[in-house]
Amino acid sequence: MAYNINWHTRDGDTDLLQSPYYQKYATSYIGTLDATSIKNDIKACFASNESAAVIAYLSWLLRVLALVA
Repeated sequence: MAYNINWHTRDGDTDLLQSPYYQKYATSYIGTLDATSIKNDIKACFASNESAAVIAYLSWLLRVLALVA
């Protein structure tokens, strides 16, 4: 689901929750994240339906970083 900054995922969304990108950032504090690293990870994703949830998550991280900047 995407509602601007209030994005969330469902518990059963294993494609996202088990992805290496989610695992990479899910254990980090927002204040320690690097926007350039997140953008590079988005660039490395395929533009496909399978990547949509991961890209939405990474985009949400960027919006949160902008919010707290």
